[in-house]
Amino acid sequence: MTEQQEFRGGVNVVRRRGDVVYRPASPAAPAIHRLLRHLHDRGFRGAPRPLGFESDGNEILTFLDGQVPDTLTPDLRGPELLASAANLLRGLHDSSVAFQPRLDDAWLFPVRQPAEVMCHGDPAHYNCVVKDGLVVGLIDFDTAHPGPRVWDVAYAVYRWAPLQGPDNPESFGTPQQQGRRAADFCRAYGPQVGVEVIDVVPERLQALIDFIHDQARQGNEAFQQHIAQGHIDLYQEDICYLRANRDTLRDAFEIGPPESTMDSRR
Repeated sequence: MTEQQEFRGGVNVVRRRGDVVYRPASPAAPAIHRLLRHLHDRGFRGAPRPLGFESDGNEILTFLDGQVPDTLTPDLRGPELLASAANLLRGLHDSSVAFQPRLDDAWLFPVRQPAEVMCHGDPAHYNCVVKDGLVVGLIDFDTAHPGPRVWDVAYAVYRWAPLQGPDNPESFGTPQQQGRRAADFCRAYGPQVGVEVIDVVPERLQALIDFIHDQARQGNEAFQQHIAQGHIDLYQEDICYLRANRDTLRDAFEIGPPESTMDSRR
């Protein structure tokens, strides 16, 4: 008999048995399963494949083999891994262009215009599967929603560059180094996103703050706990940091490549 494993994330408890994952289904799960089937039909293999639902409402998905990092430790800050995260996100977006959302789809995040692609919604390292030094998969599509490419890339570079202030425990690098890593990410992603992403990140963080407040007001205990743990305070501090360092970040972004080899240890 295959042993069952249990993992506790920021919001959900996930169970794994062999190559199958069981996790609480959100109201958006039927739409997300349609999206995941669409991605696989288009040849995108960097996402779980939906297998249906249990009688108790849990969704069933295939397991993606690899490691899911909690933090970007120094060994996960190299240029190859950064570029692979950008390439995978681009592959997801490109594969989703022809997906047809329905008017009654219950996306957790609101639709964002222009709805160019299907955004993952949370393409951070803790939702990425790493294998052999590369990002090979994205998991936890609960926050998927239609939106512009730059909206998703903005949150990705916030986490991967990272575009965070020095008081954020996950931050590393100077503003110049962060700006260049953001540029490296966008160059690997492709020409659809450029330096304008620097100005989108604060807006994206404010939207996240508003979402957390809204969920907490509706009685969502996980997001109430996020507020109690200071997540919103951290996002607000990062917004202030980004606005204060906007010109430095943009200048570093436009300088061009070669900061990829920086020593990112603090």
